[in-house]
Amino acid sequence: MSGKKYCPQCRTAHLTIKDYDGEEVDICRQCGGVWFEKADLDALVAAKCQRTDYGDYVADLGPSLDYSNRECPDCSHGMQIYHLLNDYHVDIDVCRACDGAWVARDTVSKVVKSAAIKHAIQDMNQSTSWKTWVFEALLRMPVEYNVKPRITPWVTIALVIINSLIFISYGFDLHATNMIFENFALAPAVVQEGNGLWSFITATFLHGSMLHLAGNMYFLWLTGDNLEDALGHGRFLAIYLVCGILAGTISVLANLGSPIPSVGASGAIAGLFGMYLLWFPKASMTFMFVVWQKKLAVMWYFGIWLGLNFFGMSMGQGGVDYWAHIGGFAVGLTIGAALRKWVWTRNPLLAHLAGPEVQVKR
Repeated sequence: MSGKKYCPQCRTAHLTIKDYDGEEVDICRQCGGVWFEKADLDALVAAKCQRTDYGDYVADLGPSLDYSNRECPDCSHGMQIYHLLNDYHVDIDVCRACDGAWVARDTVSKVVKSAAIKHAIQDMNQSTSWKTWVFEALLRMPVEYNVKPRITPWVTIALVIINSLIFISYGFDLHATNMIFENFALAPAVVQEGNGLWSFITATFLHGSMLHLAGNMYFLWLTGDNLEDALGHGRFLAIYLVCGILAGTISVLANLGSPIPSVGASGAIAGLFGMYLLWFPKASMTFMFVVWQKKLAVMWYFGIWLGLNFFGMSMGQGGVDYWAHIGGFAVGLTIGAALRKWVWTRNPLLAHLAGPEVQVKR
């Protein structure tokens, strides 16, 4: 790059040559916009994504949205406006005479991470199939469509294994089950007397049946891998336990004096639902309407789940600790709202995927 170039946005300010993550680019110090000469943007995107199938974005752009009012700083030709990706409506200005690209300051991070965003959107935009239909029809469990986690969720795996092993140790022996529940289940009347306070934690690792265990562990895995990726192993475990303790506390307060014990990880997992909803709003889960499988935004999926809990509680249906579910969800929403900015700053890809530019097909 040589010669004096003027900023396409400011028109009078000069562009300054600067290294941007290993690529030499022209930056306007006045408005913060960046000019990428031919192939520079593709090279930077490829390097950030660390993949070989990132594509040639500038050459492979779809139809132009409109003509821009900006001129190319290299050849002075008028530029055209394009969406960077079909399902990611971030606008860039491109000069078709020299294939350079102008990117506004608030768009640079989104453009640089566009390869990773492209693959994440492809994962989220997959369609349902006969395989997903059979899976949900047989198991009555949803199929998740979300960005793939970057790390192995060791804590989530460990929690699934520990819960399963604990159930196996007593779950097939009625006498052992009664003994375990008597000492480690969460009974409001008992903890009101100041006894068995450890049950706020131990009860989250107990389950009443194989079906109860399987359902909870599936949803723990479904949401836990992404949340552990966003938080890190230690923070995820700490927040999981906090959700379980606070969900149990709300259950006790709602059932004061009750001798009926409560067990299960569902209060803690309901907390994960609340965080998942706030941090991954563009994710989808399938829902079976009789025989019709439909992808739903997580807002609608968890909304239906929450509605069913309120309905079950209002109808007086027993055998389910609805207050632990509702309380855990409220705790998760609170924690999720408090940590959302921190999580998205630490994981900018998640912030970009949650933005209005992302077009999710359902």
